[in-house]
Amino acid sequence: MSTEIAIKVDGYSDIPESIKSLGLPLESEIESDKGLLLVGWHQDKLALFSDQSGPIYVDFVEGKVAHRRQFGGGKKQPLARAVGLSSKVNPTVIDATAGFGRDSFVLASLGCKVVMIERSPIMAALLKDGLDRAAKEVEIADIIARMSIINADAITQLEESEAVQVIYLDPMYPEKKKAAAVKKEMRVLQQLAGPDLDSVLLLNAALNKAIKRVVVKRPKGAKPIEGRKVNSEISSPNTRYDIYNLEAF
Repeated sequence: MSTEIAIKVDGYSDIPESIKSLGLPLESEIESDKGLLLVGWHQDKLALFSDQSGPIYVDFVEGKVAHRRQFGGGKKQPLARAVGLSSKVNPTVIDATAGFGRDSFVLASLGCKVVMIERSPIMAALLKDGLDRAAKEVEIADIIARMSIINADAITQLEESEAVQVIYLDPMYPEKKKAAAVKKEMRVLQQLAGPDLDSVLLLNAALNKAIKRVVVKRPKGAKPIEGRKVNSEISSPNTRYDIYNLEAF
């Protein structure tokens, strides 16, 4: 683990064991003039702090996910259509690149059971904290009950998992030339997880395990992941969903 990540001193005794077990130094034990990330508490939420922003935490109760849940368009929105949701179909989905879990929450809010896989142990801990807090909210407790998180390498986890109807991939988008164009959450996620250099291998692992389809989220205009030909796509203003329809073979 890079020494550019440290435990924020305040509330250190309450940091989850999954974080303390990583052996990260305390904030007071590290000197860094750039790129330092801190893990600590902010208003009872496990959060990340950086020299450029903070705090950043997973929130399934308010903010962006709440807006998408209420006004996102239901099963007619591009993400829902891409995974094959309909009035009669609520597939089980593995989100193999969970990130902040926002797309997973949208799918769960529409009736899907979603298993999130996140390779960064710190990001996985933030997701678990977000799930635990959201499960106490009566309005969305049933949604959260359909979500779970696994901290693992997605390729290995998919190889060991049982087949599932749909696998969803959202590889790290290509780095933009201007850092200011990248949202603060994504900058931090890039620092934690690094670039997705194994997208081709991950896609192949997903294709070998999915029953109905694999869906890959891409920036609009970006090339598909190399390898198998995309069967169809669904686009929104800034995003494209590449669909690999396994039922066609």
